[in-house]
Amino acid sequence: MTQTTGRFTEIPQDECLELMQTTTVGWLAFVDGEGQQLLPVNFVLDGSDIYFRTMAGSTISSLADGNDDVAFAVDHREEIYQKGWDVTAHGPTARVEDPDLIAQVAAGARPRPWAPGERDVLIVLRPRRISGRRVRRQ
Repeated sequence: MTQTTGRFTEIPQDECLELMQTTTVGWLAFVDGEGQQLLPVNFVLDGSDIYFRTMAGSTISSLADGNDDVAFAVDHREEIYQKGWDVTAHGPTARVEDPDLIAQVAAGARPRPWAPGERDVLIVLRPRRISGRRVRRQ
């Protein structure tokens, strides 16, 4: 069996934020009353704050009540060239109560959910830590 070697390099936080802006879908990881959850979500980044919308009563809507330990991740890979990157943010979530921000998001329909149904719960994740890494086959 041939073993391949690769190389990991850390990505500075400012570049992590730039990379997060290159996509609109990420993954939320958290624990709720049903156990571990890992769910895709459309999002928009404002500074380092991550905003996403969901439907009242959904699994994700529980994050509007506040959860102190949520992870959010985005990634990109190029399988042909065997390289890619990932960025992960960790922090608490909260319901967005600011009526101006809610109106601004509603007017622009951002983040724009792909899933059907009314997504009227706006949640923010305010990262305490953002980290990233690149991997490349040598």
